[in-house]
Amino acid sequence: MTARIGKYLVAALVGGAGVIGLAGPSAAADDMAMGKQLYTEACAVCHGADGRGHGEFADELKVPPSDLTKLLKDNGDVYPFVKVYHIIDGRSGTRGHGDSKMPIWGDVFSREATGGTQPFSAELLVRARMVALVDYIESIQEK
Repeated sequence: MTARIGKYLVAALVGGAGVIGLAGPSAAADDMAMGKQLYTEACAVCHGADGRGHGEFADELKVPPSDLTKLLKDNGDVYPFVKVYHIIDGRSGTRGHGDSKMPIWGDVFSREATGGTQPFSAELLVRARMVALVDYIESIQEK
């Protein structure tokens, strides 16, 4: 099993809809475009457009934003997909930023997708968006 397919299988277990991108190159490109857009809208203000932690609000935070380009390097050249997913999602109780000052993006994305209700199909969309965002962060890793 390739690492990419293995990652999506893990995401499917964690995220329910993590198999997006397996449909072919076009779906994978759409996944990456969605991830980049989500990053720009939700993350860049703190982590910076380049992911290095120098966003326009970075100086306003008590806990400096992480350099997201070093996750691969800091984890023995293995991208911590599931850990990053859980940190961003924030609904599992794992808070990667020390406290709950970072928005719980899983809740934010869920409200956007459902207007406040939580039907199953909307949760799958939320999880697909989360996977796209985590994939995009993987794409900005320093080599």
